[in-house]
Amino acid sequence: MTSSRTAPLRVPAFRWFFLGQLVNSAGSSMSGIALAFAVLAISDSPAALGAVLAGWTVPMVAFMLLGGALADRMPRGLVLRGCNLVEAVAQTMTAVLVITGYAEIWHLVVLQLVSGTASAVSYPAEHGMVPVLLPRELRQAGYLLMSQSRSATTIGGPAVAGLLVATAGPGYALAIDAATFFLAAGFLSLMRLPPGERPDRQDSVLGDLRAGWSFARDLGWVIPASSCALVFNALFAGAVGVLGPTIAEDTIGSEGWGLAQSAQAVGVFVTALSLSRVVIRRPMVVIMVAFAAMGLPMLVLGTSVDLLLLSLAFAGTGAALSLLDLAWNMTVQEKVPEEMLSRIQSIDGFFSFVGMPVGQLLVGPLALALGTRSVELGCAALCVLVAAVALSRPVIAGVRLDAPAAAASS
Repeated sequence: MTSSRTAPLRVPAFRWFFLGQLVNSAGSSMSGIALAFAVLAISDSPAALGAVLAGWTVPMVAFMLLGGALADRMPRGLVLRGCNLVEAVAQTMTAVLVITGYAEIWHLVVLQLVSGTASAVSYPAEHGMVPVLLPRELRQAGYLLMSQSRSATTIGGPAVAGLLVATAGPGYALAIDAATFFLAAGFLSLMRLPPGERPDRQDSVLGDLRAGWSFARDLGWVIPASSCALVFNALFAGAVGVLGPTIAEDTIGSEGWGLAQSAQAVGVFVTALSLSRVVIRRPMVVIMVAFAAMGLPMLVLGTSVDLLLLSLAFAGTGAALSLLDLAWNMTVQEKVPEEMLSRIQSIDGFFSFVGMPVGQLLVGPLALALGTRSVELGCAALCVLVAAVALSRPVIAGVRLDAPAAAASS
């Protein structure tokens, strides 16, 4: 069993990619909490925090589709290395400003704009890599290995970040994140990719974009499912990403918030361990149920903020997200050809991220008008409602995986 789970690591190119993603996820698991409390130290305002977080998500929306076309057009390894270096520089500047006490809200917004632009270009390339690097029989094991490694690093990351915030300050956690981007770029420079065929390559990037949209419409399920993700991500980004730290600051503190979020990674890790031989035949049903489970932390935040209950809620969300990740990736790798992978992932990413700045920017005014607890409970109810409506549509509920990939052999 152990050998089958780690079989993808025998492929050299995947191994370097895996190491790059491993160190990236370790740093990113700390940066979210560090950035949130760095902002709150400057301005104790949900609106200010929402503006900084939106500084990252707005370019993710604006440039995601372009990033998908570039990743299907250019060498994916080059795209990933370059974007990691850009993010390393931006995060280094953020850490220096926060540590020295010179950081202002507009500084953080601008640097998040730079980081978000680089992420928008790298995201489609990164999420289209496993089918490029691994043969079909190793892909499910590869996806699960990536999921397990990300969750393993994020189990301790938020807790360490919360401790650093409470002791040394948030700038030091941001500095660690900056170092991981430099290290990831080094690992990715050792990755050698097979040459990809581009039989549908157009004369321009815009032509490639149009071809990707046309293919997504022909598939039928991509845009409706991604539209649902838009709503869920808006709710989660606002209710958990913005209101969560502000509620935690007055209840369980930064350390408690970090521990609770670490429980989500535990849920991902434990669930991924049991999925190596699972065959998913109705992936969109799995995905929508998992999206509904994202409302669990909102329910706790809207009622009684107890550390144990909140940790259990995040663990449940993590378990659901592990299933969601596998269901989506197996659907894409089965139904999308290699030359379209990054564009389809960018379309999904575009819809997924477009709701985030909306949620981040609107949740502050809504909380002032209706109260933070009422907004949390309303968002939790909407998660369940949207999932139920989505599952009533045959174009979503009817998607089936008729030829699932075999489990990896030892």
